[in-house]
Formats: sequence, C-alpha cells, structure tokens
Amino acid sequence: MSNKAIVLDANILIRVVLGKRVRELVIAHAHKVQFFGPDVAYADARKYLPALLESGGL
Repeated sequence: MSNKAIVLDANILIRVVLGKRVRELVIAHAHKVQFFGPDVAYADARKYLPALLESGGL
C-alpha cells in the first residue's frame, strides 16, 4: 500500500454513488491510494442522497 491518501468530501461520496466516472476513478486507484471520508461527509451524503435519487427518478 502506498503512503498516498485522499480525503473525500460529501460531494465526492455522492458522485461515487450517482456517477460513473468518479466511481471508476476510485476503483482504479484503490490499490495505490487510501481513501478516507470524515463522518460529517458520510452524514451529509446520507442526508442529501435520498432527495437526489428521488429527483433523478431512481
């Protein structure tokens, strides 16, 4: 494992769920980079995802 790390904010976590490109980037680099997300970012993503999914018809 590398000593490289990236902290993901709520917007990126949401894009991992909703988007294709960001998810592909995270998966492609998971073996080289450690990804971290603060609890507040996960809480925000959980707060806003339902409305985003509903408005997108998912």
